[in-house]
Amino acid sequence: MKRILSFLLAAVILCTMSAQLAAAVGMEDIYRIGDVNRDKKIDINDGTTIQMYLAEKLTDSDLALDKADISYDNGVDICDVTMIQLILAGKYVPLAGRKGVDISYHNGEIDIRKIKDAGYDFAMIRCGYGDDMTSQDDSRFASNVQKCEDAGMPWGTYIYSYAATLDQAKSEAAHVIRLLNGKKPTLPVVLDMEEESNNQLSNAALVNICKTFLSTISEAGYYPMLYANLKWINNKLNDSTLLDNYDIWLAQWNDECEYNGQTLGIWQYGGETNYLESNSIDGVGVIDKNFCYKDYPLIIKNGHYNNW
Repeated sequence: MKRILSFLLAAVILCTMSAQLAAAVGMEDIYRIGDVNRDKKIDINDGTTIQMYLAEKLTDSDLALDKADISYDNGVDICDVTMIQLILAGKYVPLAGRKGVDISYHNGEIDIRKIKDAGYDFAMIRCGYGDDMTSQDDSRFASNVQKCEDAGMPWGTYIYSYAATLDQAKSEAAHVIRLLNGKKPTLPVVLDMEEESNNQLSNAALVNICKTFLSTISEAGYYPMLYANLKWINNKLNDSTLLDNYDIWLAQWNDECEYNGQTLGIWQYGGETNYLESNSIDGVGVIDKNFCYKDYPLIIKNGHYNNW
């Protein structure tokens, strides 16, 4: 019964991979999960394709296997057909294919309900910056979390990194873990790696700092993710042992996402500059906007991450 309930819950987070959202964000390949027959939409034909595959009437090459595990249980089975049926019946609304925002102290006293009413369905909230010191906590983190939970908005968190050593990476991980005590985010826990002063570090040093933070977060039971812009990903952090093993939140303010790594989870497509839509939300102001590719609440709850 718990398994069935988890699938039903899943079916309330993954299906808004709609053409309407594709047009809104300007993405051609948003259907990373669910578009089993590669026709850039999710419909009953995807469920039929899975059934034919399970009946051995289709082979691995006849479908997009990487998009068929809709229930995120590490396999292709009848549960994935059920997920498609729930999505099409409107009984499950997935987070994949939806837009969201990221916020911090710098956004001021923010109105989460106005963000939600404007069509943004998740929030990434800064919890702090740098080493594990209370003076470096984001002073609005707790209130922003509470606002999201009161509004029923899924949220994750990120820390702005200044780490120049592995010890500092561990301290930053401890910073996040301390602030997440008693909290249950349904999106990833993120290392924001973009500090300009770290340009003096070697690529290998930067990669090891990222891996140290992310592995520490993972060992503590949280779902880790790396945030970086496209330039850093391509030129400083371009190491398969990092990029292939952790989900990526890519910052690229552009009219299309130019990163195609399989671990791409979120695309920050605009901030002060936004080529796809307004850079602001009425009643909220200028704000960073993001697009989600994975059904993180389902992944995190079913995987028992983040204190779930």
